[in-house]
Amino acid sequence: MSDQPDSPAPRNPWAPPADVPPQAGPGPSPADTGPPLPPLAPGTDHYAAGPPYDQQGPHPGQYPPYEQYPGYPGYPGYPMGPYGGWTPSPRNGYGLTALVLGIVGAVLSVMCFFAVLGAPLGIAAIIFGIVGRRIAKRGESTNPGQALAGLILGIVATVLSAGMLITIGVSIGNGWLDEGDGMRKPDQGSYGSPLSVGETAEYDGGLQVTVADVQDPGPAQTAESAEGAAGAEGGDSALKFTVTLKNTGGDTQNLDYADVSAYADQAGDNPLKDISGQDGFSGQLAPGAERSLDFIVVVPDPSTDSVEVDVSPGDSYDYAYWDVPVPVPAS
Repeated sequence: MSDQPDSPAPRNPWAPPADVPPQAGPGPSPADTGPPLPPLAPGTDHYAAGPPYDQQGPHPGQYPPYEQYPGYPGYPGYPMGPYGGWTPSPRNGYGLTALVLGIVGAVLSVMCFFAVLGAPLGIAAIIFGIVGRRIAKRGESTNPGQALAGLILGIVATVLSAGMLITIGVSIGNGWLDEGDGMRKPDQGSYGSPLSVGETAEYDGGLQVTVADVQDPGPAQTAESAEGAAGAEGGDSALKFTVTLKNTGGDTQNLDYADVSAYADQAGDNPLKDISGQDGFSGQLAPGAERSLDFIVVVPDPSTDSVEVDVSPGDSYDYAYWDVPVPVPAS
């Protein structure tokens, strides 16, 4: 037997305090304190005998329902397309393209060198205009006016271009675009290929021109001309030649615009002064008739061995050219 006192037994940490009196358990609920339920008839379901759930009164301790407040007013929604989705953008490209092609085609169709482009652009404008009008009728575009304008301009461009091309073709066939602007050309004696003295150049219609009878009239100051003394200086020589116009055709020829010129070089940079004292050809030349005039020109440079004589019998005739040698003055 030990002399030490007995140690106390270990204490349960989960046990209630020893000095706290026991608490009474929960009492019966108010529903348990009411009158007893009547007995059920034999074969009656206990759950089916009671009132429906939604007809029972409020459960003890149940809170009343919250008061309902009206919500915020709603906003109108976005408009919906015909298929209930987004609205597609209008297909205005065809009408706009027709308008642009029609304008460009109409402008080019009246330009001589670009008329060939007016027809294809006009046809393209017509096609785009027709397609654009059909799209507008289906409600898929908003520019039917542009499509119609492009269609009309395309028709105008096509017609004008065709007319211009026909005009150009006829002009080329008739020789209107040839060198000389449609003027009558001599059968020989063109520029760069002059005729010799005594040779004849003939035009359509039967008009003939001849340069002949080249002479040395002597010094210019003593030449038989009223203007000789005023038109030349001492030491200048002179050249005399005869121009003959003969009408071998059946129509009368007007000589009022005939022109005779002489130059010291073929380039035509040094014109020679005419001191013959006559006004040149004029009046009418009947069929079968001919007329001749003498011309005297001053040749100031004694080293000049030939001059160029240019003759045009009228405003609708191109020039014919002669290479006329300058005679050696008599000693």
